[in-house]
Amino acid sequence: MKLAVVFGLIASVLEVAPLGHEHARQVARTQPEKFAAIEGLYASQNGAPVVLFAYPLTKPPELKASLEIPGVLSWLAFGDPNAPIKGINEFAADDIPPLWLTFVSFHNMVILGMYFILIMFVATWKVYRGTLWGNTKLLKTLLWSIPLPLLACQLGWIAAEVGRQPWIVYHLLRTSDATSITVSAGEILFSIILFGLIYLFLGSLYVFLLVKKVQHGPEPENAKEVFAS
Repeated sequence: MKLAVVFGLIASVLEVAPLGHEHARQVARTQPEKFAAIEGLYASQNGAPVVLFAYPLTKPPELKASLEIPGVLSWLAFGDPNAPIKGINEFAADDIPPLWLTFVSFHNMVILGMYFILIMFVATWKVYRGTLWGNTKLLKTLLWSIPLPLLACQLGWIAAEVGRQPWIVYHLLRTSDATSITVSAGEILFSIILFGLIYLFLGSLYVFLLVKKVQHGPEPENAKEVFAS
């Protein structure tokens, strides 16, 4: 557990900076439509703000109940708080990705990233103080947080793939032009069902073995001593 929370804290921080930060800078330079969509930048601005919270509307593109910090997005993307960033209004209507899903998936991923840093910092501090094992609420929170990194990964993929639309190869091939003329819808459905069944089997097997191992419990201390001798 000590190893897990310390590693979790280090990994959580690295996921935000430098890894996440540098990837966002790359998107700002190479896929400006996606960047504008995930950040909720619907009009071009100098000194663009970073949106901490908002509810996005699509028609017309608008952020409701927006909470922003001026200039931070420009600074994060280009190292200059006054740098201009293109908004959705700069692009052709048929080149703009779906706004609501792209924005919501990205921001929820970021919220989870901040949560991971916070919960791992608290757990690491409790380990340092030697009080983690008696903190039932924190231990339960850690237990129920186990699926959240997987959720964060899926939200990141949604932001990446939905934000890339309408392109399957950016600015070279549209998704609408990439449909197969030889693979039928039934064959695709069969593949999806087959993969789903395989992963369901593997997931069930994992849970079965995990439960069996937990129910068995740790080896008794005297058994360890006999084995060591």
